[in-house]
Amino acid sequence: MKFKMCSIPFFAVLLSLAACTRTAGDNSTVNQVATSGTWRVTLFSDSGNDETADFNGYSFAFNDNGSLSAIRNGSTQNGTWSVSNGSSKFNINLGPKDNSNKPLGELTNDWKILSTTSTEIRLTDDNSASNEFLTFSKN
Repeated sequence: MKFKMCSIPFFAVLLSLAACTRTAGDNSTVNQVATSGTWRVTLFSDSGNDETADFNGYSFAFNDNGSLSAIRNGSTQNGTWSVSNGSSKFNINLGPKDNSNKPLGELTNDWKILSTTSTEIRLTDDNSASNEFLTFSKN
């Protein structure tokens, strides 16, 4: 197998990126990252519609005991969260997915973990037909 010299730097960059990103299979890492501070929604896309602005001002705290707090303007809505063992699922429950609980109810879902870093958690709906994407960034 022949490699061109320009391929070597490409592979070095690829390996360094892989070292910085945690993939879905590492549940303990995802738990450690999620509980390491507070987060904000920097992307919420539903069926191609960018609805990120609906979450402006919210801060999210994922706690070790599985509780989740969404805080905005001194008001708190509590819920639960978990990472399913071996399934790469990030489960969020912030109440019903209906008009009375918008926008937080839209986050209630079994999300598939795309990637995590120390400053970002990227998720997609586990039902690919829904075309939903959610990204939390560390505050």
